[in-house]
Amino acid sequence: MDLRVLIKEKSVGSFVVSLSGSLDTNTYTTLEDHIKKILSKSTRLIVFNLEGVSYVSSMGIGALFKVVQTMQAQGGEVLLTNLQPQIQKVFETVKALPRAIFKDYSEVDAYLDEIQKKFLDNERRENKSA
Repeated sequence: MDLRVLIKEKSVGSFVVSLSGSLDTNTYTTLEDHIKKILSKSTRLIVFNLEGVSYVSSMGIGALFKVVQTMQAQGGEVLLTNLQPQIQKVFETVKALPRAIFKDYSEVDAYLDEIQKKFLDNERRENKSA
């Protein structure tokens, strides 16, 4: 089965990467080729929408893990969302990918809202104490 990759830039440095098909030995390079196009120092967030992924192999996990390592090294973050139950089980078993896996975009938005609120609260505290 093929892997289809659709990338949308949500804001500067923030991307949603929607995958559908099988992420395996035969297709992981397709993902890597697409990710190379968006992975730069200014990339801060990549949200992988895995709703359409029906199968993932160790090579697919390795490709995702490589993105996670790269993003962490540059201070960015990778989030996973919309995992099918069998894919969720694989990621839970591996325990080598992002700390945050979300069931849908509303959970991602709530998480991102919380991060921004904490940042702004810290900024306000620092400005008051200065």
